[in-house]
Amino acid sequence: NFKIVVYGTPAEETTCEKVRMVNEGCFKDIDVALMFHANPTTSYDNDSMAMTSFIVTFHGKSSHAAIQPESGRSALDALILSFQGIEFMREHVKDDTRMHYTVLDAGGPANAVPAIAKGSFILRSYNRAYLDKLEERFKKIIDGAALMTETTYDIEVEKKLDNRIGVPPLNELLMENAREVGAPRIEPPRAKNGSSDFGNVMYTLPGACLRVAFVPEGTSSHTDAFREAGKTEDAHKAEILAAKILAATGMDLITVPENLEKVKEKFKEIKTGLQSVN
Repeated sequence: NFKIVVYGTPAEETTCEKVRMVNEGCFKDIDVALMFHANPTTSYDNDSMAMTSFIVTFHGKSSHAAIQPESGRSALDALILSFQGIEFMREHVKDDTRMHYTVLDAGGPANAVPAIAKGSFILRSYNRAYLDKLEERFKKIIDGAALMTETTYDIEVEKKLDNRIGVPPLNELLMENAREVGAPRIEPPRAKNGSSDFGNVMYTLPGACLRVAFVPEGTSSHTDAFREAGKTEDAHKAEILAAKILAATGMDLITVPENLEKVKEKFKEIKTGLQSVN
């Protein structure tokens, strides 16, 4: 006996609802998760970057910057020092690490010591286990910036996305079926990827994200041109092709038990290797 389960997964780009779904027990009733995404080429996502984003708010003490600066404690100084700390740390992280930051609230005019300053920080790596360790180093930077400026702070975890774990036997089945149905512009997967809440699913169980071409080559995601391409007949044809590819891949897993066993074993092997990285 077997069953096909269809999950609706809203708000990928905003509140990342697949994360909530994983945390609340969804996907535990399936062995393999398959999804489809539009793309300029037909391929698959082999991996993605784990990501944790933070909102950090420093709290200082306001004073007049000219008349009584000694009475103030600058929250903005703390925020700027935290940026500088990340720059010093940047030399001492793995090559695939990405760290971003920006000012959300600088605290007010230049002639007043700012009592509050708020920043947004994003840390990324292709390895969730490594990123967890990096987060602890990041928190020490924030703590140090507050210590140097005699301020306090609040840290809010905004998003926490896991990296996708690409499983070669599963991706090979996808591409075999893509060639079988004549999907256009088949190419190797992208060498670099961003972050996605599907990573939290693929970090939990074997999964694959199929991409089927229908947008013009060179078109970037999340643009007006990409949106308009989604209204075309080519987009409809791509959906039909994607359905055939996913259905055929599902049949390959169901009718040939060895395929599913290989996928599960390889997933476990790769995840164990990722978790053991220092």
